[in-house]
Formats: sequence, C-alpha cells, structure tokens
Amino acid sequence: MPAIDTNVMLRWLLDDVPAHTAAAQKLFDSTTCVVPDVVLIETVYVLERVMRLSRGTISDSIEAVLAIANLDINREIWQDALNDYRTRPKLSIADTYLASLASLSGNAPLYTFDRKLANQAESAELLS
Repeated sequence: MPAIDTNVMLRWLLDDVPAHTAAAQKLFDSTTCVVPDVVLIETVYVLERVMRLSRGTISDSIEAVLAIANLDINREIWQDALNDYRTRPKLSIADTYLASLASLSGNAPLYTFDRKLANQAESAELLS
C-alpha cells in the first residue's frame, strides 16, 4: 500500500499551493494510502511551531485527516492522543501519542524520566 509524506499532508491541510492541494485530494479520493504516525507528528510540529496555529485548530485539522476514509491511520490512538493534546497544554503531541500508544496497545506503563509526562499521563510512570 502506498504511503504519503508530511509535505502531502501539509499541502492538503494548508491549501497554500492549490495544484498540490488538488493532487492530494485526488489521491485521497482514489487510493488507499498509509499515513505513518511520524507524518502526523511532524505535521503537528509544523502547524504548531512554524505556522503558529492553536492546539484547537491543529486538533481540528488532524481530526479532518482522521475522517478521510481512504487513509490507513491508527485512528483510535490518534483520537486519544488528540484529546490529551487539546486538554494538556504542557504535553507535546509526541508525549500524548506515546502515552496513548502505551495505554491502548496494552504496553503500559510508559516509563519516562520526564516528570511532566509522568504527572499528566495516566499510562506514564516516572523511572527513578
């Protein structure tokens, strides 16, 4: 199954290069594609750090991606991670993703030296 990269995702979300947006939409409408988790993490990073969008706007954008039927995404993990990303502003998307992955895949606890993560994510445990 083909995969997409972060640039395809960003062009579709930002609609800043109309020809690229149209090409991405055509692909999404016609082909099932894998969206690697790292693509969504990098997408959130760019939207947050480069584009300076709010967490609410970013979460809404990623939820729009999750709604595309032809994209093969870890939807359950991402929905859980986005819920925490919206409500726990001290945690990065990488932190909320890892905590959700650990919790939902039965691989908890997620051991960490990050006190902030251990205090905010139920599936995380401080390694001391």
